[in-house]
Amino acid sequence: MSNPYGELIGDVRRFLELLSGELGRDITNYINNVIRAPSHYGYLAIPVHSLVREYANLGDIINRVPRPRLIGGVVLVDGYLNIDVNINEYADIVLRAVNGLGDRYGISDRCVRANYIIEHTSANPAKPMHIGHGRNAVLGDSLARLLRFCGSSVRVHFYVNDCGDQMPYVGIGYHVIRDLVLSRVKSGAKPDDVIGIIYSITYAVSEIKRLSKQIEQLSGEGRYDEANKLIGERDEWVSVINNFLERDKELTENLVKGLGKFEDLPSMVKQWSRAYEEGDEYVRKVIGEAVDLVLRGFRETLDRLGISFDSWDFESEVAVDNGGVSRVINELLRKAPQYIERDNGALVFRADKYAQDLRLWDELELPRYIPKATLIRSDGTSLYLTRDIAYALWYWDNYKFDALIRVIGSEQAHPQAQLRLALYAMGYQELARKIVHYSYEMVNLAGMKMSGRKGVYVTLDELLNEAKSRVMDIVKGRFGQGEADRVAEAVAVGAIRYSFLSVNPNKPLTFSWDKVLNLKQNSGPFIQYTYVRANSILEKAGSVPALNQIPSNIANEEKELILMLGEYPEVIAKSAQDLRLEYVIDYINKLSLLFNSYYEKYPVLNSEPGIREFRLNIVSAVKTVLGNAMDILGIPRLSRM
Repeated sequence: MSNPYGELIGDVRRFLELLSGELGRDITNYINNVIRAPSHYGYLAIPVHSLVREYANLGDIINRVPRPRLIGGVVLVDGYLNIDVNINEYADIVLRAVNGLGDRYGISDRCVRANYIIEHTSANPAKPMHIGHGRNAVLGDSLARLLRFCGSSVRVHFYVNDCGDQMPYVGIGYHVIRDLVLSRVKSGAKPDDVIGIIYSITYAVSEIKRLSKQIEQLSGEGRYDEANKLIGERDEWVSVINNFLERDKELTENLVKGLGKFEDLPSMVKQWSRAYEEGDEYVRKVIGEAVDLVLRGFRETLDRLGISFDSWDFESEVAVDNGGVSRVINELLRKAPQYIERDNGALVFRADKYAQDLRLWDELELPRYIPKATLIRSDGTSLYLTRDIAYALWYWDNYKFDALIRVIGSEQAHPQAQLRLALYAMGYQELARKIVHYSYEMVNLAGMKMSGRKGVYVTLDELLNEAKSRVMDIVKGRFGQGEADRVAEAVAVGAIRYSFLSVNPNKPLTFSWDKVLNLKQNSGPFIQYTYVRANSILEKAGSVPALNQIPSNIANEEKELILMLGEYPEVIAKSAQDLRLEYVIDYINKLSLLFNSYYEKYPVLNSEPGIREFRLNIVSAVKTVLGNAMDILGIPRLSRM
């Protein structure tokens, strides 16, 4: 039996079948209305108000119906059929299922199995990943783990945005101080950190040059008020340079000096952007080197979190060099010419009008407001959206899948809607319907507003290092240096991953160290601590004895644990069906709270024979379920803590 709760529901259905016979009518459809009963009314409840009105003696009829094996008391109270469990029979089923199936417990026929592609993280290769990318990465990785656990086929992709607007700044800056960068990396500097500084400084210098030119022009025309406003804006970018001088004087001075040789840096940025998209050999080589360095840094960070990918898809390869952008434009012009227009030389898709005319809001799950979509700029270069549409077609041409889940921030709701509308207009209606925008909100740090261009962000590495440092202060006296480092890293990873998953993705996440490292409830370390506690009990016991008999006097806390353990396959199935990882988070937090409360109240190792075997089987089952859930969520298991 892989799903004890499903077996219990089966017995409830059988009871309804028997009751149907007594009533002379089929009421088995009431099984669809099963809810949890208030704790003092049993375990399950079914609203039967209409039956109460129809049958005055319904309570007497219910009392005549035989109880299937797993059903205990059945009582009619205030229009509800309250059902209790035959806990002795159910405990036997649950404990044998958990301890028999081990790491496979949780998989059931309720799990939906399909072919998925999950695209996540896909951070721009211009700077190190920040905490927002962390939420994206952990959500995507945990979804993949969950769906794979349920038996689905899952491929995980990282979209490398090497054609993005940031890349010319990265390439030009890297071109200027390439030897210094490679020397730094060879000496142990994290490559994405170095490239991130280059991007921010190059962007700042470009803005200073652009604004200086405008200020000079406005001043020459006597428009001093407008010029003064731009002077203030330019001063902000100068302060960015000054901040980097304090952080890394050598790199900043060399880069600013090198960039100063270019008279019109903003125009050079546009030239490099066009050259990269057109396949210029040198520009491709320079930007490609910088991108590879950043990706090396990304992999280091992601490895710490236990995250890997089946494919790293370079935008230039899957959307540009293969003719993908041209294909998008040509097919839209051919299939939906009435929705394509020119706007000052730019090519625009009237996504707003297309959605309105075809009434596609519900079919494609679109936001009510959808803006126009610019596909090609007036200078002939493509936009991210156009290349993203081409990327979706690349998936379609190369893979078979039931759903393409794209973990992308909520701020991209409109571009993702435009993408699905464009695909629909091109004739790829099935593909448009299969794309799922798995949206998530921002991660907030109190008192801080991040800006990648200005180099103001908290990197994912910094977050992990801070968590590890805080944990190390706690564990360093308990272990040797090597073991303490390993434990601190595992606890830090568990803390960060749990935190990112603990809040519904559609809600902003406010990061708080007090919550993240709380050892008493609702945190990764708390779950790890509970797992270690269960493991320690079992190690002291030496082995888990066979369960020959269920005690007749099961404590209420033991009953609650049995019921929770039996629900685990349902939680997994529902979480996979709804793509809601916080269901699993909520479940293991409640299970851990209940287990710790139970252990502090009832002895396990020193309990009397018969009771001891039963309780050790409960401890083993709790450890198994926690371990399975931790693997799905990517929370490292520990034997000591």
